Amino acid sequence: MTKQVLSIIGILFLVGGLILINNNKKKVLAHDWENQSVYNINREDPVAYFMPFETERYALNGDPEKSKFFKSLNGKWNFYFSNNPDQRPESFYKPDFDISDWKTIDVPGHWELQGWSQPIYLDEEYPFPPSPPKVPNKRNEVGSYRRSFQYPAYWRGRDIFIRFSGVRSAFYIWINGQKVGYSQGSKTPAEFNITPYIKNGQNSVSVEVYRFSDGSYLEGQDTWRLSGIERDVHIYSVPKTRISDFFVQARLDTTYNNGIFKLGIDLTSNEPSTGKHVIRALLSSLGTKMETVYDTTYKTKVDSAQTIWFEKNIEKVMQWNAEQPNLYQLQLTISDPFGKILQSFTQQVGFRQIE
Repeated sequence: MTKQVLSIIGILFLVGGLILINNNKKKVLAHDWENQSVYNINREDPVAYFMPFETERYALNGDPEKSKFFKSLNGKWNFYFSNNPDQRPESFYKPDFDISDWKTIDVPGHWELQGWSQPIYLDEEYPFPPSPPKVPNKRNEVGSYRRSFQYPAYWRGRDIFIRFSGVRSAFYIWINGQKVGYSQGSKTPAEFNITPYIKNGQNSVSVEVYRFSDGSYLEGQDTWRLSGIERDVHIYSVPKTRISDFFVQARLDTTYNNGIFKLGIDLTSNEPSTGKHVIRALLSSLGTKMETVYDTTYKTKVDSAQTIWFEKNIEKVMQWNAEQPNLYQLQLTISDPFGKILQSFTQQVGFRQIE
């Protein structure tokens, strides 16, 4: 009797183990666009958006497209439309894949408004029978995009990023046939560091866009369901040692007359050696002379990321409020050990207190 009980228990453990293994296999085989644990692969962490300029004077303009380190990839892209993932050209990202018979599409834009598929409008319902995190395979259209680009020779020796300001709903990206990453979230910008994948001269970028993903369940709003690369695309370059992010808090003291200016700077260095860099912060009310509020020499570390915090009281600031939205212009600059400006950019800030 005891042997029979033990045998039954052993069989139950075996069956349970097989079920667990089978479930794990299913999890492994889940598509990225149907896996709630995957919402990006190799995508950069979100940071404040700013564009580097080569001088403080040029940075005062503030228009990112005026920077010599900015290059737009908007325009005509080669395009192939597939009704579902099973019909997509899986190897289209390879440099030797023939796309001579492909049509072109405008980027930014939606493929439903350029001759492919149909727009969907819904206010409360999903555009497909809900079964989260699954989306219908036979109705999940795929857009395959490809184009070539070159970057200026003076970008060599710098890190190069590509930024998608909005892609609906999920996408993969390849550079020169090498897979870079994945992202989803239609209205969320996605940036990728493409420095390891690019080469001198002609480069190719390939993007595979899925109309629906598990993120579509969070995007079920009262709006048109349109697909594709729907916002700007550009590449930009930054120095190896740079300000990668910054944080500003501009509030008022207890008298509501003076400002408390708090600044945090993320400093990233991909240099093979250390060096002393100068970091400077200038602040002015718009139209007046810039005043230095922070100026220090900082020793960077090899392949490191560091955060520097600074705080200063500023007397008799012009307050930001609904009636008089006074703004100050903040300019951040980093220079190398020889005094050469590596990066400079501006940001408007307002002193206010919310209680």
